[in-house]
Amino acid sequence: MQENENIAGGMSYRTMKGINFNQIEKYLEGKDNISSIEILEKNKNYYIASANKTIARIKLAKKRSEYGLNNNDHVRLINLKISASLRWLEKLKKDIKKSDTNSEFLNVKQYKKWHAVKLLPSAIEGIIITSKIKYKLLNIDSGYSGSSKQNIEKAKKCIENAEIKFLRLLNLNENSDFKQAESIRILAYNESILADKKLESF
Repeated sequence: MQENENIAGGMSYRTMKGINFNQIEKYLEGKDNISSIEILEKNKNYYIASANKTIARIKLAKKRSEYGLNNNDHVRLINLKISASLRWLEKLKKDIKKSDTNSEFLNVKQYKKWHAVKLLPSAIEGIIITSKIKYKLLNIDSGYSGSSKQNIEKAKKCIENAEIKFLRLLNLNENSDFKQAESIRILAYNESILADKKLESF
């Protein structure tokens, strides 16, 4: 893990330097066997619900890609990523259900993988947006000059850069730098918005 990074519910996140939650986590355990079992089941339900939420989000992104994409290479790549991610999440749920201890259900590598999977829908939706803006650019007459031509060229550059970034997000894995990934995601969406604004008058 990176410096000052912690994990919970399938996501890695930053914490204040010097805090070691593991030292005091024991106070959250049950006072006897019955309460410990009940806490364990609630904890497992929380993680499984989080996994199901991720699954639903991915399936929504898949449906959007079916109607919004016309690039066959992108469609194939997205379908491969979606299939692999859904299989991984279903296995994750089974592993959580089999757990018999309130200690962490997953190791660091699994948490990192879950974080990458959770960013998949955002990457897919970004690719759909860039695809539609690129299609709009293809249908704009090439005879423009002056500021109109400059806006078209700026839009092309922005949307090409955004597409590259979204494809990078699509290929995240457990070894990725998620702080950098979040910055890339924000930049990609901002570039898409700028491209769209440049084309408002066309």
